[in-house]
Amino acid sequence: MIEATKILKSKYTVLLADDEPEIVKFFRSVFSKEGYRVINVQNGNRVLHKVKKGGIDLVIMDVVMPNMDGMKALKELKRMAPRLPVIVLSGYGDLQTARQAMLIGAQDFITKPFDVDFMKAVVKQAIRKAALRTHAISK
Repeated sequence: MIEATKILKSKYTVLLADDEPEIVKFFRSVFSKEGYRVINVQNGNRVLHKVKKGGIDLVIMDVVMPNMDGMKALKELKRMAPRLPVIVLSGYGDLQTARQAMLIGAQDFITKPFDVDFMKAVVKQAIRKAALRTHAISK
């Protein structure tokens, strides 16, 4: 049986979809220090493009973005890559949007502002679950 800590030693790629420069800078700083490779895009269309190219282990996506919003992108993403974990962020933490995101297939729904340690834990857990699932499927 493979240990979960060994799975997390690899460098994972997190795709951050947010059009707020402060959020992007924050995520890049925090999650690079945690050992993740962080790529950022500003809208849902770019999310779909990057995921199609491959190499993405986790998507963190804002709901409100230009061109294609996060909810529409989430629907498309779940059709294209149903096992890819997606964490949805929103500055407007309404319960209906959170419920809709979870029903579509989001791993989690987090409102801004958020606690840094909580966010680190959510990301780590999502990566761990996906890595364990992938390992189990490949056996």
